[in-house]
Formats: sequence, C-alpha cells, structure tokens
Amino acid sequence: MAAASSPEPATTKEVAGPVAGRERAVQRLGRVVEVLPDVSGIDRSFHYLVPAELESAVAVGTLVRVRLHGRRVRGWVIAEGSKAALPDGVALQPLADVVSAGPPPEVVALCRFAAWRYAGRLRPFLLAASPERIVRDVPAHPPRAGGSLPLRTAEEDPGRNPLESAVGRALAAGDAVLRLPPATLRLPVVMAALEWSDRHSPGASAGSVGPERGSALVLVESREDAVRLVQHLGALGRDASLLPEDWRAVAAGGRVGIGTRNAVLAPSSPSVILVLDAHSEAYRSERVPTFDARVIAAERARRAGVPVLYVSPCPSVELLSGRVLVRLERSAERAGWGRIGVLDTRREDPREGGYPSRLATLVREALAACPARQVVVVLNRKGRARLLCCPSCGEVQRCDACGKAMVQPAKPAKGELGELSCPTCGSVRAAVCPTCGSARLRILRPGVSRAREQLGALLSLPVGEVAGGGPPGAGVPDDPVLIGTEAVLHRVGRASMVVFLDFDQELLVARFRAAEHALVLVARAVRMVAERSAAFPQVVLRTSMPDHEVVEAARRGDPDIVEEAERRRRKLLALPPERAFALVSDDAAVAAGDDGLPGWAAALPSNLSVVRAAGGRFLVSGPDSRLLADGLAGLVAGEPGGWAAVGLRVEVDPLDV
Repeated sequence: MAAASSPEPATTKEVAGPVAGRERAVQRLGRVVEVLPDVSGIDRSFHYLVPAELESAVAVGTLVRVRLHGRRVRGWVIAEGSKAALPDGVALQPLADVVSAGPPPEVVALCRFAAWRYAGRLRPFLLAASPERIVRDVPAHPPRAGGSLPLRTAEEDPGRNPLESAVGRALAAGDAVLRLPPATLRLPVVMAALEWSDRHSPGASAGSVGPERGSALVLVESREDAVRLVQHLGALGRDASLLPEDWRAVAAGGRVGIGTRNAVLAPSSPSVILVLDAHSEAYRSERVPTFDARVIAAERARRAGVPVLYVSPCPSVELLSGRVLVRLERSAERAGWGRIGVLDTRREDPREGGYPSRLATLVREALAACPARQVVVVLNRKGRARLLCCPSCGEVQRCDACGKAMVQPAKPAKGELGELSCPTCGSVRAAVCPTCGSARLRILRPGVSRAREQLGALLSLPVGEVAGGGPPGAGVPDDPVLIGTEAVLHRVGRASMVVFLDFDQELLVARFRAAEHALVLVARAVRMVAERSAAFPQVVLRTSMPDHEVVEAARRGDPDIVEEAERRRRKLLALPPERAFALVSDDAAVAAGDDGLPGWAAALPSNLSVVRAAGGRFLVSGPDSRLLADGLAGLVAGEPGGWAAVGLRVEVDPLDV
C-alpha cells in the first residue's frame, strides 16, 4: 500500500515533528480512513475524512463514495487512517456518501492476505467479498426456537455411524482431509459437519445443544452443486443460503452459506468450513490474481480458530501436506470405488483398429443391464483427426509456419479434399501431402468426431457427440452411446458405464500433476455410474500401461498408491509441495528480444530462482509459499501504482508446469 496522499493531484510530505504533535493534528481533523477506489487502473489507497453525519455508518469494509481526480467513484474503507503518516499541508477531503455495507473487517484482512499470497491487486478480492447489490443494513439474526439436544460421544454411542465418527475425528483435528470414496454420498458428510457445528456453537453447553445453531461455510465445485445442496438442506430443515445472492442473509449469521470459490470470502463468522470435492481445479481462479480458495479457506480457519475440513476421494499431495488424513474403514473405501475394468492395448488384435471386440461386448452388456442409462466414452482429443500422415511417403503432416502437427477439424464433404489447420498458429491448407502431393491421408490419432464415426460402425448403434462445456443435461443427445472430451463427465448426470478410450493420454500428458488429474477423472466417472452392484465393470480404462500406479490405485480403491509415488517424484524433482512456484509473464521482455533475464529478476531476493520458460514466461521458485510471496511483493514495494503499474502477469501455484 502506498504512503498517504491527497485524493487530488498534489505533492505531499509527512508531518515533521514529534509523534505527539501528529496525534493532536488527527484529533483536530477528526476521524481519518483509508479508501481503496473501485477503479481498475488504481492499486493504492487514499486518506479521507469521515463527516460527523456518516460517523456511525462507516467501518472497515464499508463501501463509500469519494471524490477522486474531479470525479465521484466508489471504494472500500480498508483501514483506519494512519496517524503517524498523516500528510502535512494537504487538506483532506471528506467522504461523499455511504454506498453499501461491505465485507467485515476480518474479511478485509483476509483479502489483504490473499493479495499478498497471490501477488495481485487487492481490488479483485474486495469485489468478490462484496454484495452484488446495495445492502443498506445487515439484520440481526434472531435466535432459533427449539429445545436442546443431547450431546453424544463415540464412547456413549458405540453404534454411531462410521461416517459421522470419521467427520467428528477430522473436525476435532482442526485442519484435516477426509478421504471419501467417490461412490459415497456427500450429503451425510455435510449434515454430520453441521451437527458438529451445532454442538460447538457459542450457545452449546457441555451436555446439550443450545437454541442457536452455529454458522457454517460450505464450498462446492460448481454452481449446480451449490443450488442442489441448498435445496437438500432446506428440505432437511436447515437454514441454507446461496452465495453471492443471499449475501445479506449470510452476513446476519446463524446460517449455512454455500457457494463456489468466491464464497470463501463470505461475510459470515463460520464455526466450521467445509470444502467438498477439494481435488477440483475449479477452486483455483484462472484470472489474475490466480488465487486458490482452498488455501484462503485454511488461512481463514486459522485466523478464526475454527476447523476446516477438505473432502475428496483422491486428495493431492499438496492438499495433504501438513494436514491430518482421515480415512474410512478399508473395506468401505474399496467398495466405494466400484468395479474398474482394464483393457490392455498391448494384447489387442491390430486388425481391430483400436476398437477391440471386448469393448463392444462390454458396451452392449451395460446397455442391456441399464437400458435407461447411456454409455459414456471419454476421449480428450477434439476434432476429427489430431495427427495424420501420408501412406505413400510416410510424411507426418506438419504446419509450414511453425512445424506443429496439423489437425483435421471435420470430415470433408464427399468429393472434396477438405482442410487441415494448425491448432498453434491457425494456418490452414488443403488436405494434400506437400511432399508427394497425395490426397489420401491416414489418421494416426483420431479425435472425438472420427471416434464417433468408428464407434457407430462397430456397435451398429447411434453415437452422439457432446462438445464443449455447459450446464449438466443441457444439449446432451439422447443416443444410447455418448462420446466427448472430459467435459462429458460434467454434462451427463448418470451413466451405465464410462469408458476411457485412450487413458494413456491422461497418464502421459506433459504436466507434473498428470497422475493426480487422471485419478480425479476416474473418481468422477465412478460417481456417475448408476448401479453399484453391476456384474460388469462400470468404468473401463483402455491403456498400454495396466501396471501404472493410477490404474492400480483405481482397481484397488487405494489412492495411497498414487500419493506415495507422487511424494517420491516431487521430492526428487523439487516440485510442489517441496518448493513453491510462480509463472511471471513479461511482454516487455519478449518485445526486447533479450535471451537473458529481465531487470525485475535481479531485484528478487537470493532465495528465489528464476528460469526462462517458453512464450516470454519466467518460472520463479522458492523454498516455500511465504518466501515466494514476500519476494514477489518486493517488486511493487516502491511502486506507487502497485501491481497495476508493473506490467507483469503473475500466476502463483501454476497448474500447467
């Protein structure tokens, strides 16, 4: 944050003289607050006076209107004015008006932490923490009528549900991960956590639960999950509110606030924080600042002294680092992964063209057993053909401009050559081999569109294609077999079988989190299948690596296999959580054409290392996230305009490395 300055352009200087003189000056001026303008190009705060008529309505977090450079803008009160740095010789302007209630002081402080941790501006976090509409006042939450409930312990209730017991142990640990098998319902976990919150709310005594239910904050992966959970809890008699729409009700307290990643900055004072599907990348923002709601949830719980529980069937090693892991009984966890089938591509007949007869048999069995459910086939390759070669000369079809493999987006019309396009630079040319002129090209790596044609011919059944994202169920064909990229796992609610047509692509993708992501896809597929007692494998992995740790973990229902392998790899290669990473994009360095490191890299402390990456990006790494955040914060320590004036895009904890 910049030093105190006038909201109007002027030169300022600190008050000279002893501190006592400055204290008397503040008393004469009245109350002073710091305001961060809600303006995209400004990343600094300014000092304003609080008029007497607004005194009772202004607190840290309040949205106010101020005059700045000749215009009226809104902003947030982010702190009480710094008396020691009060400008001398500058007439501070008063606040013009109060706009709305805003995030409470503890959430403003949490926003400051997030801006520091993710090397970004404070404004985006305050926007996420503020109500969508103007809130004039926050109502007081009335006590909930009702009698007390007995407080049972595990010793007093030996027949207690094992899931409730696991949730209780995890919450008692304070910061824990509950490894919940994918086939296990999550609603009982939420209810158990809320029961725990009730028993540990301020109104609860040693032997009973008082009439006041504790507040809770529940983070979910998607908007659809949030709406569904609010409906379920409402039907069970819980006061649940959807964020950000019900911001005012959540701010009043005594309710369950439910939302996606931005809900981690909700205005409540929760007695428990619950993160469902904590393995999901949806908790990480793709826009700068690229914050992770799971990290902010942990910090919020630590500051408030309340437990935080992460629920996942396959938690990452980063999520597990420094936390207590609570598992269900081994047989329950194994049963919760269902039946996983593996098709070894090394044993396939080459004449079957990548679609073994065993696959066709399994699909027909699934359709016969569950005719009301569809079979879902996953192939993470868009378009019709992702790699082609010429059968005459053997030349792989590559882009003349950048050398990357050309793709065929769609099947050409009969009698036409069609086109090939480059997914990297966008170049387009006719589907003709430039080496020998042949117009007959062989598809080495089919995409979703081509696989749909081939599957339809093999099964003699209609095969529908699910393309792109969208809400669940919207625009999904009613064909008995569906094929698509991994987006199909989000679009289709239930299925009789899920087939990964090329699981090697998930295992061998060029990023260090590939194994964890592949296991997440399997877990999502297990959750989709309809019948838990089916006689056939409900999730089928077609791979040339049946002994891979991800395949073994899925078959045995034991994520420990992947976790142990990942820990060894991360330690050997000094990857997270062993070290903390950030990707810094510098367009100025690219324009300069210099192969060395830019000037800002030299300003980083010696405990951080910088390596040039592709595309004008630089990989900055440090021993831990705290030292990395401190080092990056030093880049704007002397910059009055903050991150808005630096011209760097910083992505902390990048996913694709």
